[in-house]
Amino acid sequence: MKKHFKSISLCILIAVGFSSCTKEDNRLDPTDVGGYASLTDRTISVFDTNAELNLNLFSKSGVSVDAVEIQQDGAVIANAVVSGETATFNSSSLGAFVFVDEDTISHDTGDFPLFISSTLSNGNKAGDPATISVVDAISFDEEPESVKFMDSTTTILSYTTFTQSAVIDSVTLYMKKNEAGTYTMSDLALDVEGDEINLADIDYAALNAKPNDTLYYKFVASSGSLNQAIVAKIAILPQSFGAATNAILSTTTGMNEYNLDSGEYAIAGETGEIRFKDPSGFELANDFVKVTDLMGMTPEEYFNNSDLMMAESAYDSGAKVSSVANVNEGDIFVYKITRQITNEDDVVEDFVFYGIIKVDSTTVVNGTVNSFNFKYAEGTIVRG
Repeated sequence: MKKHFKSISLCILIAVGFSSCTKEDNRLDPTDVGGYASLTDRTISVFDTNAELNLNLFSKSGVSVDAVEIQQDGAVIANAVVSGETATFNSSSLGAFVFVDEDTISHDTGDFPLFISSTLSNGNKAGDPATISVVDAISFDEEPESVKFMDSTTTILSYTTFTQSAVIDSVTLYMKKNEAGTYTMSDLALDVEGDEINLADIDYAALNAKPNDTLYYKFVASSGSLNQAIVAKIAILPQSFGAATNAILSTTTGMNEYNLDSGEYAIAGETGEIRFKDPSGFELANDFVKVTDLMGMTPEEYFNNSDLMMAESAYDSGAKVSSVANVNEGDIFVYKITRQITNEDDVVEDFVFYGIIKVDSTTVVNGTVNSFNFKYAEGTIVRG
């Protein structure tokens, strides 16, 4: 059955086609043109260099579309093969998939502006401007920019593929650490239609990857002799402390015991997590370690640049104490403390926190420190 116009659609569509026709088109009232051809395959991939592209043919009763020319920049690049109510031409007639942007940079994706010229059996012609967009054959669905070191939280890196008709033979993953590294091929079997990787499964030991490194994931899609690669750069961030808090600990009642978790002084009858200790020190509810190796940094730099893993390492390798008799400006301490926290299901769970303390300044009265300002930060390590 022919694809017939509805009367209103005929006027609108033919009018559009007529207004875009070349000077050689017959100057007839749009309602009398009688038909036109419409490109249906308007998006192809960089792999579709030899694809059959389809057009639908529309005409009034008693009229047929006899010939269709595909024009580019005023020149005929293809004569579509007409068959009944459809027509086809090959994407190879478009030429090389090379597109130059305003900065004269060459790309393999872009748009081909075309003009579809139809010759009708009634002797009339119709024209229809159309654009074919060439897009990537492989692209990211989800592309996180970073992960936290050793974090076991699900973080998905995923891709999808697309072609109009070309067959994608394979998708292969290559990985490297940092820009200067060398790519090695992964043994993962990836789906050619699309797949995902959970970055929580990163093997940090095998990659010798540490905080502040960057992992490169390169996915290469292949179709015959054609290849296209996409690269995701995943920064490995340290597991950082929470926001720093400033506090004062002194001999004064009401300011001599402090809770690090709440950031408030202990009320009467309550024991704080950190307590002033005569003559000029403090004690903690749990063991802590004085950091003596600041790795070439000032105390302020060490405090600002430390992370939870560094605190864990310093705590595990240091001499553990439960109190210190005296403190001085610039002293750095790390601690480990277990707190019971009720989760969203009203279940009480144990959470281990690592923290860092820096003594900012001390107040000396009669040669003895009777108070000191300190700042601290803490957090929990997330790992598998």
